[in-house]
Amino acid sequence: MGNISFLENLEKLKKSGLVEAAFLNIKKWLEGDEYKEFWGEIEQMIAKEDIAELNDAFYQMIPFGTAGRRGKMGVGTNRINVRAIAESAQGFSEYLIECFGANQTSERGVVVTYDVRHHSLDFAKITAQVFSANGIKAYFFDNIRSTPQLSFTIRYKKAIGGVMISASHNPPSDNGIKVYWEHGGQVVPPHDANIIKKVSEVKGINLEDFEAELKAGKIVMLDESADKAYAEAVGNLSLGDYRDVHVVFTPLHGCASTSFLPVLRRVGFNHIDEVAEQMTLDPDFSQVAKQIPNPEVPISLGMATDQAKKSHADLVVAADPDADRIGVVSRESLASDNYIFLNGNQIGVLIFDYITRELKKKNALPANGVLVKTVVTTDLLTKIAEDNNLETIPDLPVGFKYIADAIENRMLDKVFLFGAEESHGYLYGDYARDKDGAVAALLICEYAALLKKEGRTLYEQLENIKREYGYYRELLLAVFYNGMDGMDKMQKIMNELRRNLPIEIAGLKVISVLDQLKTNGFLDNALVFYLNAEKTIRLVVRPSGTEPKIKYYAAVGRAVGKDKTDAEYGEIKKDCDELARKILDDIALKCENISPGGQKFDILG
Repeated sequence: MGNISFLENLEKLKKSGLVEAAFLNIKKWLEGDEYKEFWGEIEQMIAKEDIAELNDAFYQMIPFGTAGRRGKMGVGTNRINVRAIAESAQGFSEYLIECFGANQTSERGVVVTYDVRHHSLDFAKITAQVFSANGIKAYFFDNIRSTPQLSFTIRYKKAIGGVMISASHNPPSDNGIKVYWEHGGQVVPPHDANIIKKVSEVKGINLEDFEAELKAGKIVMLDESADKAYAEAVGNLSLGDYRDVHVVFTPLHGCASTSFLPVLRRVGFNHIDEVAEQMTLDPDFSQVAKQIPNPEVPISLGMATDQAKKSHADLVVAADPDADRIGVVSRESLASDNYIFLNGNQIGVLIFDYITRELKKKNALPANGVLVKTVVTTDLLTKIAEDNNLETIPDLPVGFKYIADAIENRMLDKVFLFGAEESHGYLYGDYARDKDGAVAALLICEYAALLKKEGRTLYEQLENIKREYGYYRELLLAVFYNGMDGMDKMQKIMNELRRNLPIEIAGLKVISVLDQLKTNGFLDNALVFYLNAEKTIRLVVRPSGTEPKIKYYAAVGRAVGKDKTDAEYGEIKKDCDELARKILDDIALKCENISPGGQKFDILG
């Protein structure tokens, strides 16, 4: 039993603003011996009467979102800590046994991987110990590995699932757990809800000693053959022998040195300069601007871009901490020392253009090939697919797990060709069921080398693509609602928009609305507003599944035509850019009136 005096003090704090849910969770933790290791810290928080922190740390159980469970580390039910990780592993273990049976779970096992973050190794070991204690064999790497390598290894070992300890591109204060199924993709409905239910019902946690389980063969350390197989699988997807390109590479202190570099060097890219300051495995991301290790954010690639300018490199290639996303900066022209940050839509367009171009050259473009993308990803990809007589699955909910599920279950007699999401995630090939920055790096570097041979840069080719297929401008605005009432504020916005659907946005009539909570496929809390009959102008409103932010995605597309002069093309670009910004500003104002106090942050544009 916890300290009675602190329980009495807790009662008093209810009168000063401690909410009921937080009170009950704190009381549970102070009364339960299984939470004994946290008592000291909780009692210190109570003694300080830090009601805001107590509320935020305990008002809810940290939820499963789009990409698993992630958030700030610390004490509390709404924090990532040993208990949250162990409960997640226990609930997942029970569900796997229920789905596959004891024999399958014991024989096939699961794969456990981790990245560079604080406590990632500890959390990974605890996860493996819980699996092993529940009779599930756990494959374990001797050091950090990328998220896509986890996806590959699940398939390679024919395991029934896997876990990645990572918080992707979140701040250094965060960590998390991603949960994967036997096909190598993250869990989708109904498995995610079933796992959450199991986790919420966990009473006791089965746990065995890591070293003892390792000696007994219940935890199995993977050897270098798994790394070699992964590097070969990605390297074999090379589409050409174009290698004459100067690359500046940064993992932003993450684990891409175990994926990007081995793949690129294996296939013969020899002119790769590393950003030395950011090559260290640093959970604080101390040499990254504002400690934001996110290739979606231009300032994160600032140091690498500065190095590229000094060395006159052709491009910058970067990764987020778990190496499933890629960032790219292109030289404006071969004669220029100006460098252009490419957003996620632009990178995806270039990679897909390269894939279709090279496969056509080899007469290997499948007649039944399929492009798969999320609803917020650029429709310029769809235009390229149409021009190459390829099918598109275009309107999936946000999250690469839905792309993975489509690859697994919706191809039938078709061939998966390319998967893309605007948040810098891509997949080419059949070796994995998650986005992989390494294969994206391979293809973008090859294309940069080919274009260099032809006298152009990636940026210049992107302009050529837009002139041919149409100019598409996508902008993303994220509005953060931090604090305990953040989720309520975001849900209030969604509820009000559904209750009173806007009839016009930025002076444009709303032609149709797609509510992804009312589709026949996977449900998502997102609204898609189409602002013209051709559906080339749209707005998507969606709360994040993993962070306290609501996102507004504006997209404007317009035909160009190769006959247009530079001045005419410039006017089309200007009109589209201004309209996309106007759409964002208008919806942001509408939603600010519904839930005031959000913090705006431009990510993409």
